[in-house]
Amino acid sequence: MEGRFEFDGSEVRDLVAESRAAKERLYTEAQRYIAAGIDLQSNEWRDEELPESGASPGLWLMNDRGVYLRSNSALEDGGRVAYARGYQAEIPFGDEPVCEFIDAEPLEQLRPEDTLVVTMSEQKIGLSLIRNP
Repeated sequence: MEGRFEFDGSEVRDLVAESRAAKERLYTEAQRYIAAGIDLQSNEWRDEELPESGASPGLWLMNDRGVYLRSNSALEDGGRVAYARGYQAEIPFGDEPVCEFIDAEPLEQLRPEDTLVVTMSEQKIGLSLIRNP
């Protein structure tokens, strides 16, 4: 999934607070392998039990129904989501499903009136903000 996506600062802050307050936070699939000590670059996959939870506070960037952020909290109802402007839909966006982790720490500087900008390419994810007065 490549593109530039903008998110409302107040919605992102609410999601970060939800993640920080959670008693349990879930790993993405890639984080589960890393937590189990499996090198993602090798071809040596082992059949073993992978941990589900224990992640640090953060958000997941997803594209299975539009493009949105959600906290990694283990809430039964899935919690709230923040859709990227112009990407709210019930259909997937892009060719492959994506679930990328964004650590909460750099998001702490967001103000409610700011806009979080997420840029994605094949190789990297960039975060920036538009500071609104």
